[in-house]
Amino acid sequence: MKFKLSREEWIIVLLALGAYIVCLVNDFHTDDWIVLSFIRDGFSLSDLASMENVGRFRPLTNIIVWFRYLAFGDTAYLYYILNIVLHAVISVLFYRLLLKLEFPKRAALISALFFAVYFQHYEAVIWLYGTIRELAVLAYIFSIWHLHGYLKTKSKISFLFFVLFSFLGLFVVEDFVVAPLLFGLFVLLFGENSDRSRIVKRVVLIGLVELIIYFAIRSVIIDRPGITETYYYPGFHMIRMLFEYMGWFVIPSPTHPYFQGFADSLPSPVYYLWRGISYLAVGSFLPLSVWLFIKSPKQVRFFILFVFVVMLPIIPLNYKVGSRNIYIPSLGLAVMAGYTLNLFLSKSTIKERLRKMVLIAAACYMAVSVAAVTVTSSEYRKTQLLVSGIIDDLRDTGIDLNNSDCVLLDNLPGRTVVGPSMIYRLDFKRYLIASNDPVKGPIDIATAADSLYNLNKSFVVFVYRDGRMVEATKEYILRKGSP
Repeated sequence: MKFKLSREEWIIVLLALGAYIVCLVNDFHTDDWIVLSFIRDGFSLSDLASMENVGRFRPLTNIIVWFRYLAFGDTAYLYYILNIVLHAVISVLFYRLLLKLEFPKRAALISALFFAVYFQHYEAVIWLYGTIRELAVLAYIFSIWHLHGYLKTKSKISFLFFVLFSFLGLFVVEDFVVAPLLFGLFVLLFGENSDRSRIVKRVVLIGLVELIIYFAIRSVIIDRPGITETYYYPGFHMIRMLFEYMGWFVIPSPTHPYFQGFADSLPSPVYYLWRGISYLAVGSFLPLSVWLFIKSPKQVRFFILFVFVVMLPIIPLNYKVGSRNIYIPSLGLAVMAGYTLNLFLSKSTIKERLRKMVLIAAACYMAVSVAAVTVTSSEYRKTQLLVSGIIDDLRDTGIDLNNSDCVLLDNLPGRTVVGPSMIYRLDFKRYLIASNDPVKGPIDIATAADSLYNLNKSFVVFVYRDGRMVEATKEYILRKGSP
């Protein structure tokens, strides 16, 4: 693979860097602090495999994150420089992969540009742990690259590289377990008729062996191999999640917790226009996917299947939609966008004026994506500064938080998540109850304090008041009439 960049590739790199360079001002966010705590304080083999959540298994990613900590410490912008550069590299590799798959050059360029500036990538770039999805995409790109090379040349070296990258991908993020299915579908679409059946069997067999080894290693390393996140299970919520993601692929709903604060400040016509476009995106994405699958060549059909297959591990999450989960399927979304726009521009019957209008609309969408990344980064920064101020307030009280069984935080503004930062910056080791719990929803801290009092549990209460976090334990005990 050549290292010299073409003119088109330089454009991709510059747009990717330009879209996300604003993220360098950000600090670490939420669970990043827990990951940093694990690395700083030392960890077991099981901790290294799953880090802050024992339901996960990401040893290769965690080893890379560990080396990054040795190199960067807790200097956030150095991590983000690496994330942003890696995103730019992935965008170029994606462009080269599409060309290798004989995708039209203009369609490949549009797809890569769409992927480079897509606003839903901000969590994969802004968060330290967003590296998970970037590394998973690299595993997919290299696996498909070498599998295609094997189909074309029957080279054993290409097949061995395919096996290597497809196996390593399993240890990057658990979502990669669906990859063997995708590779089998790739062979069905791209393989030659004469030996397609034989190669499909070989690829499927390799995938099954890799999965057996993966689950065997996982069960040995993780103390409780059967455990999963409590909000990860099959059910009717999967249909809701699927439709929510289809809306997020184009434009998220203003009702989502990420955007409620900003959306509520908008004029009513703008708010309802936004909401209407979001509903339209949900209603049109599935029919468009079916139409494209019927009408498009094998390259596009594969990436349409790619979108839905890589979502299979995501939709059982009965939790809010997260943009970090969109980084991988956005490869397919980018191909759909690039092919559709190129198909329209290639029509000889399209008037030049209309052609220019569509190009301007596409450029505007990319510009809005860049603006959305900037706004999101700014909102994250505000929250991070707020968390930092709260941590300083808690430290300034001089109270040893580890002397109580539980710490309660009331009236926390917005989506401010303080607990992970407390673990890293205050060496907090006790139980925390926050009024704005992101999983359990709003919690009545007065009721929680009363319950702890009746259970003879020691606790301390802090309330966010007048822009500062102040201690108010006695106030909350007396509120319930306790002695």
